[in-house]
Amino acid sequence: MFIKLINYLTNNLKNVIILYVTIQLLLVLLLQVEYRSDSAHYFKLAQDCLHANSFYPASQHLFSYYIFAPLFVNILVILLQISNSTIIISIFNLLLNSLQLFLIYKLSVNIFNRNVGAITVLLYIFYLNNLGFLVSNLTELLYGVLVLIAFIFYIRKGNLNYFISGLFLGASISVKPVGFTLLLAFILFFIYNKIKLNKSYPIIWIISGVITFISVFGLFNHLHFGRFIFTSSTGPINILMGANDNATGGYKDEVFKPGNAGYLANGDSMTYLEKNDFYTEKSLAWIASHPLRWLGLMPMKLIHTFIWDDIAVSYLLDTGEWDFAKIVKYLWNDKSIKNILPNTSITKKILFYSIEGLHLIYYYILMALIIIGIIIYKKNIIKSEIAPIIILYVILGIVMILITVGNVRYKYPYIIILLPFAANYIYQLTERVKKKDID
Repeated sequence: MFIKLINYLTNNLKNVIILYVTIQLLLVLLLQVEYRSDSAHYFKLAQDCLHANSFYPASQHLFSYYIFAPLFVNILVILLQISNSTIIISIFNLLLNSLQLFLIYKLSVNIFNRNVGAITVLLYIFYLNNLGFLVSNLTELLYGVLVLIAFIFYIRKGNLNYFISGLFLGASISVKPVGFTLLLAFILFFIYNKIKLNKSYPIIWIISGVITFISVFGLFNHLHFGRFIFTSSTGPINILMGANDNATGGYKDEVFKPGNAGYLANGDSMTYLEKNDFYTEKSLAWIASHPLRWLGLMPMKLIHTFIWDDIAVSYLLDTGEWDFAKIVKYLWNDKSIKNILPNTSITKKILFYSIEGLHLIYYYILMALIIIGIIIYKKNIIKSEIAPIIILYVILGIVMILITVGNVRYKYPYIIILLPFAANYIYQLTERVKKKDID
């Protein structure tokens, strides 16, 4: 049944993509947008800059707790100058989502073949968080597109393409510092090629591209902000959240309350750099005093990252502050469902539970397919040069989570870039069934 469905959908892929684009347009045009949490914060930062007639960071952000995704927020500033409304952001997200779909298809074809690429497209389309990002305001789509473009230019080979790959890698770092793990993956792959295989590797061109983008963007920010900054400054605060007496492995704001390690009595008078120094000192001191406890929190960080997957699905359901994680916490504390989604019709509650539940099942199956797909790929005779870099990038990204703090959003870029491995495993299954039918 499953194999027949895959074959039917791949044979009608053009119609599936047309339907997907249509659904995206309807969501953008018809769904009410309600930003919350980080989405609302990014939007506010961009509005601050519009009012100050400045790019981000503006002068008033010097005393913020941290600088947040400067390239992403500056793109928001430009979009809101075109039209100061949420719909312009949704349209931009639609373009990013469509571009990411195309790029992961191209990457999948390069690693495997067109049949695997078609299945990758299907896996992407049925991963509902991609649709949820359309009506949210988060960094994931932009970051994913930039990383994929960096890979695509790397695949094309030639010094100029390697340099351009580095430029886009530098841009990804300006959206999320985790982009540094991809740079490290390239460097480690270079070292392996040089030592083990005695092969040349274009790392100097990639690094040159990264340095060029970071330098230009950092100097641009220096002109209007007075500080050379090119990426988020959230590292120290994330490390502290995973290294304090109240740490659980995930986000918990208890650490910032009076009497705890992250509390700042005079925070309003401190620059973000001074706050960074404070958080760094506190977290390193705690790790030095509690090394075993810090190591013991690492499995919990993975649990907080991978146990559920409501990154953006709840945005599709227009449920305001309610999402899967909040419902689980509410049920744990109150042992009742009667006050979940208050003032909401029974129909909407059923819809919420059904879509969230089906998506969670799909996520668990997808994760299993990805893991099996990586194992199957490692046993293949034919190897792709880009695949080990991708796997190394994912491993280093998970290491960064272990060092900092777990968050459901942090795994998204890795799920997307590993889809081709899951798709290849499905393709291998379909080929076995076809061969069995012929025999």
